[in-house]
Amino acid sequence: MSWKKSEMLMDTIKHYSSFPATGVSLRQMVQFGERPSTGTLFKASQFLSEELPIRLAHRVQELGDLPDGLNDMPSIKKVQDWYAQSFEEITTLPKPLLSKDVRDQLMKPAKLNGKHSKILAEVTNNPSVKHGQYASNPWRNGNGNANGETKKSNARRYFATVDDTLDWPPELHDYNQRFADTLNTIKRRHDSVVTTVAQGILEYKRKRQRMQIDNNIQSFLDRFYMSRIGIRMLIGQHIALTDQSHNKDPTYVGIICTKTNVRDLAQEAIENARFVCEDHYGLFDAPKVQLVCPPNLHFMYVPGHLSHMLFETLKNSLRAVVETHGQDKEDFPVTKVVVAEGKEDITIKISDEGGGIPRSAIPLVWTYMYTTVDTTPSLDPDFDKSDFKAPMAGFGYGLPISRLYARYFGGDLKLISMEGMRGNSGFSAPTTQGLTMRWNSKQMNLKSSSREVSERKQVGDAESMVNEGSNASGRQGFFGGEGGEV
Repeated sequence: MSWKKSEMLMDTIKHYSSFPATGVSLRQMVQFGERPSTGTLFKASQFLSEELPIRLAHRVQELGDLPDGLNDMPSIKKVQDWYAQSFEEITTLPKPLLSKDVRDQLMKPAKLNGKHSKILAEVTNNPSVKHGQYASNPWRNGNGNANGETKKSNARRYFATVDDTLDWPPELHDYNQRFADTLNTIKRRHDSVVTTVAQGILEYKRKRQRMQIDNNIQSFLDRFYMSRIGIRMLIGQHIALTDQSHNKDPTYVGIICTKTNVRDLAQEAIENARFVCEDHYGLFDAPKVQLVCPPNLHFMYVPGHLSHMLFETLKNSLRAVVETHGQDKEDFPVTKVVVAEGKEDITIKISDEGGGIPRSAIPLVWTYMYTTVDTTPSLDPDFDKSDFKAPMAGFGYGLPISRLYARYFGGDLKLISMEGMRGNSGFSAPTTQGLTMRWNSKQMNLKSSSREVSERKQVGDAESMVNEGSNASGRQGFFGGEGGEV
């Protein structure tokens, strides 16, 4: 039996959507998740049981208010129902009845070295993002809503560890597992959101007979996908902490790796991108990629996010090289990946000799559903359920989504083109495409096909994080945030 939303549910969602989201820093997540006990997990579940419905409600409302008939597209309505159903499942999950002693115990903060632990989120602005650029609520930019009412920021915080000197009742263990199972169900339901929304945009373009989407829809997609990153970050982290409370990898705190090895991830992304290139073009040997990176360069990050960005930019580079020089060429120019570590940033530069793109076309690179491929492949929601990774090219989502991942963590992704740069025999051509990422206090510059992108990452939550970045040494930043909910 298919799920249907009720009028009462939509009224509740509308009420929740009037509240701003609460930012959570990477540092808070790591410090909190160092000891994922029953008590701390339960306290975090209480935060998420309030925070996630607010973020989900924002998305339901915005999907229903899209202009020019976009909200009537079948795929958009399907995604809106997914968010509404997830909202209902979280808000209706029965909570355990706790005694006064247990409630008091949950309120006692843990002590570190005899002192109560306090986590302060110190953040810095992300210079690549305008204030409120990813804000999803109308009052976020002007401190007021459509009726002129002032909205106060939410005082709720991502909870710190609690005093675990006592045994917890079985009701808490049971609730923690039920809550994690509910989050896992929601996460699986939303695996295909990116491709389904993309299908909705295609439906809209065909119905309206439009070649490109306008700025309003582009801004909506930026906010929507940034919000999705933040929601999945919170959900994925809690699920991982619940699992790690039984079996813990010392280098991981949830899905955050405290010692992410840049060289290993870059090498893996290179191999994956070359494999996809060979398969797509029927090549015996894809263009070579030279990696220059210190072998022991580590920093705290989410490996899955870095892998995604590296893979997408490398894939673009290899495609540009092959199509510029021809599939029959026996010896392609080498694409270079250079990683540099500075005092504040880690920079990954990906440079190729793929011919570049006209300057007038650079803004289009960041437009969703824009692609230079002649025929857009059919969208299969089940192709990749963890992230949007097109087989080789054709959907126009690789760079826009990668830039959101970069900005979500306080960084950015920029593209610089050297049109006509194809390389000559005996001549080492400068990079034609590149990316620069900045995280916390480290910057990465990535260069990929004939364009150059610079990404500055901090760590954060889409909107909050994007607008407030992170601190390198503290490796903070916002994950959760307001504004694009990010």
